[in-house]
Amino acid sequence: MTNSKDKRILATGITSIHGWPIWEALKNTFPIDNLRGIRPPKMSVPNDHNVQSVCISDKGEIDKFLYDFHPTHVIHCSGVCDLDVCEERPQWANNINVKGAKNIYELYGKSASILFLSTDLVFSGNTPPKNGYTETHTPDPVSIAGKTFVEAEETIKRCQKYCIIRLGLPVGKSITGDKGGHDWIESRFKKGLPVTLFTDEWRSCVSCDAIAAMILQCLERDLIGLFHFGGPHPLSLFELGNWIRKKGNYPKKLLSGIRRCEEINGPPRIGNVTLNSKHLLNQIKLPIEPITDSNIL
Repeated sequence: MTNSKDKRILATGITSIHGWPIWEALKNTFPIDNLRGIRPPKMSVPNDHNVQSVCISDKGEIDKFLYDFHPTHVIHCSGVCDLDVCEERPQWANNINVKGAKNIYELYGKSASILFLSTDLVFSGNTPPKNGYTETHTPDPVSIAGKTFVEAEETIKRCQKYCIIRLGLPVGKSITGDKGGHDWIESRFKKGLPVTLFTDEWRSCVSCDAIAAMILQCLERDLIGLFHFGGPHPLSLFELGNWIRKKGNYPKKLLSGIRRCEEINGPPRIGNVTLNSKHLLNQIKLPIEPITDSNIL
């Protein structure tokens, strides 16, 4: 196990819905000189002096961190999960998700510990296991996003020391206020615009704060292997929207629900991709609180 003060951590995708809270937690835990962050090329936040704007698919730019910083650990949070955009731009999704993972493997796979944040979208949810998907279940993605993350996982598994964590749906405020399901749903409510969400798409929603706390423990223990991490109670997207609506006291008429089969010309949708997190929670000590309160419905 590497001593905390000796860890030199490179974090990619620090503006993603889960990457930002992870970056904030790292800054509160490690010396600033022991951290480097990568944000997308067109973004200017966060404006920390140790953050650079680099595309994860640009191997030449990613390579510079190897010689200038010599990371002992890489937390790879870069990736795109937007179903619509990935279906419309499959090559772009491949560049970010697959090529990005390949760059991490080729540059750091032999010299650093790689911690990769993957997604529950690697499963279809069409025939969900009774107690949720475990790490032994074979991925069967139905979307471009899910398929490219499966490819990324296979690449990361070639690293000498890797830890892959498949996340349930991250829930929390984003760094820019417009990323992730929570921000999108609430932004519509704030404008008085209607929101239609699926009643039969179920995910293990988990708070971004819990994700950040989990990553710190994985780093402390230098965990190796494949793990799942999600909230204790799966929620449909409609239930998540109802919770956000009630918290903000938005009008009930703004939210409606439909089944996946009722959507017209939409991207391939998952069903019930509830994750079983017991394997990871047997390794770390972290109570996971439900996202919602008891009066969600």
